[in-house]
Amino acid sequence: MLECVYRNDTNRMVIVKLIGDQHFYREKVVMPMEVFWFEAPEQARLEIWQMSAQGQMLHVRADITDYVHVEETAAAKSA
Repeated sequence: MLECVYRNDTNRMVIVKLIGDQHFYREKVVMPMEVFWFEAPEQARLEIWQMSAQGQMLHVRADITDYVHVEETAAAKSA
């Protein structure tokens, strides 16, 4: 499992869907400017859905590895 983070930088509510092997599925409503921390298998994909007049519309589909949280080291912060 990978530790990941998604930040909704939009001014609209979005629905984040995590889909992976072996029936892995997670869905979360993320409000504007909210940060969503989660764990997911490396092979999972992330989908971001936005609401429209016609209903939910797929906005982004990406590999989960694009959202892996990388902690900065103390040396990198002071550089």
